[in-house]
Amino acid sequence: MWLPPSRAFNTRIWALALLCLCPALPVRAAEHWTELNVGPYFVDSDGDTGAARDALTQLEQLRWVMGGLLESKDLRSVWPIRVIISKAAKANPITSGTEFVFQNGSYQLLTLPGAHLPLGQVASIFLESNTARLPPAVESGVQQLFDTLEAKGSRVTWGANPTHPDLAWARIHLLATKFEYQAHFHIFMTALRSGSTLKAAERNSFSVTPEALEKEVADHLREANWESVPISGRPLDPKKDFGEHTLDPVIADVYVANTQLTANPKMAEAAYKNAVEAGGDAAALGFEGLAQIDKLNKEDPHADFESAIKVHSKSAPVYVGAALDRPAKDALPLLKEAAKINPLWAEPVYRQAQFAENSTEKEALIKRATQLDPRISDYWIELAQLQTANGHASFAQGSWLKAEDSAKNEKERERIHQLRTDSEQARLDALEAENKREREEVHEADRRAKGQSDASIRAAEERANRSLDAAAGGTQVGEPVPYASLLPKKKMAGVLTQVDCLSHGSRLTVKTKTGQTSALLLPETASLPLQLSCGAQKVVRHVMLTYTVNADELHHTIGDITEFAWQ
Repeated sequence: MWLPPSRAFNTRIWALALLCLCPALPVRAAEHWTELNVGPYFVDSDGDTGAARDALTQLEQLRWVMGGLLESKDLRSVWPIRVIISKAAKANPITSGTEFVFQNGSYQLLTLPGAHLPLGQVASIFLESNTARLPPAVESGVQQLFDTLEAKGSRVTWGANPTHPDLAWARIHLLATKFEYQAHFHIFMTALRSGSTLKAAERNSFSVTPEALEKEVADHLREANWESVPISGRPLDPKKDFGEHTLDPVIADVYVANTQLTANPKMAEAAYKNAVEAGGDAAALGFEGLAQIDKLNKEDPHADFESAIKVHSKSAPVYVGAALDRPAKDALPLLKEAAKINPLWAEPVYRQAQFAENSTEKEALIKRATQLDPRISDYWIELAQLQTANGHASFAQGSWLKAEDSAKNEKERERIHQLRTDSEQARLDALEAENKREREEVHEADRRAKGQSDASIRAAEERANRSLDAAAGGTQVGEPVPYASLLPKKKMAGVLTQVDCLSHGSRLTVKTKTGQTSALLLPETASLPLQLSCGAQKVVRHVMLTYTVNADELHHTIGDITEFAWQ
């Protein structure tokens, strides 16, 4: 079963055995190569350009259909996807045409003209690049469905002749092809991407109980009635919509060698050395390949990584590889360059976090890594632990849940849940500290605001007194005039409905006989009557208040109470 590069490919043991069973492949497959490209795809051919266009049509229509399913107009892949169509595939049919391999920052496949492409694997690549982890049964079913896609120009169908039909296949085939369900299939996928469980997504998308739908799925599998249906494809003219140019045969040989690296490393090494000798753009690819040979031989690849960088490699994994086991001053520039070359790749961002100078910077970098690749549970776990340590306990709770959702299997989910349970007390302590800090910040802001208000009142008093001095010919008239004495006074009678206890004083809300509600400030210099408690007043209390008209936007009051009496 194919595994994505972010989880590390496991090489096949039987593939290595081929070294003693089959002769080395010829290094030079052909002298003339043509390359077609659109979006993240590249299709290289050593002669049959028509077959290359057909292959690229299949791939692009898959991307179009998947984009509609995931509601994305220009579906991305973290890495380029390259198909090499060559007669050289005949020399080793076991390792050619069956699946893509990941080498030096690219998915690569060697196949014969007209051969069926592993479109299901391409669908998995797009799921990996564009969604958080979905239920395993859904991902498996979607992969199997797209493996049946067929495109001839703009005419696209899917749903016929599955390789190994199972319950996952039957569920997705039913939802994607049955008339009553197919119009809501994208809603079902959107619900799953948003975090819904499989049962919740079924219920909300198709207006049927999950139990009834699952029974229909089981019946569908038993009946084995696999019919293809047409789906909307991209209006496509392969001769106009695809880019086309000549490909250097030396570079083409490197691409072929990448697909055969584990099965025939001697042939691959010869192609890589030939590329280094050729120089130019081929040299960087050659050094990148030689670094992979070093790894196979359990040797240090750093020298070849550094050589690739010197000849301006455009492969982000080369820079990450060169940064390994290096001190921060050497590693950070390399990791930043890798992130610049491929801004969709999470690993260089995550590795930068390991060199962060403070926990706040580290938290921000790991958070960015989880946004780029939400499928890596270890990123979420480390983010949750950092958020707890940094006093962001409420965010840590969400990160722990994301970590569980991103688990590859139930065993991994249980392990993460136990980690979360073990750290729960620390998270709760951090949450209490976070709440306490927020309360103190609010209190301090209220205190500063009150100080600013008092300063404004004193300034107004000084201005009023200066005006009186000026009116008296510059001579001070008697004692300074308090600002409050200049404000008009009014009286208000009504029912006291609310008492808000502030850091400085209290706010009293009174409802008059006319039904009008007004709020007045009882300054801290005044004492709150003992009979009153903070909050809504459950006992009807009639009051008579005298107040100075002094609107306060900070406290949302119309005046300050000077006299308080019960009625």
